[in-house]
Amino acid sequence: MRLIIAIALGAGTLALAPTASANQVPGHPNCDVVPWGFLGLTQKRIICDGPIQPDGSWMRHRWQGVPAHYENPSSSCSIGSYSSHCTYYEGGWVEDDVRDDESYRVTPDTIVPGEPGHLG
Repeated sequence: MRLIIAIALGAGTLALAPTASANQVPGHPNCDVVPWGFLGLTQKRIICDGPIQPDGSWMRHRWQGVPAHYENPSSSCSIGSYSSHCTYYEGGWVEDDVRDDESYRVTPDTIVPGEPGHLG
């Protein structure tokens, strides 16, 4: 899944809300990535679909969270009437923060509201 997330991060500008049209991940035509969570600022939702089966259903994998990334060092200070306090945050690599990671069977009649139809 990390490969898909890394590719998704390099996919360029993305829509601000989930839509029925896919924001395809280069090299993965059956995947869709959209900004997710509060204002879509840090989280991503990635959906990848398997092939449509003879009964019309397909398997869908949905991942939601904050993809692994590098954070720059930063500091924060608070200044009061009689004292001040500063905190330094080291930069570094931050691993995936997974909020949802599941696979489930979908049919045209059971698509979750807000999710696209079959991708591919």
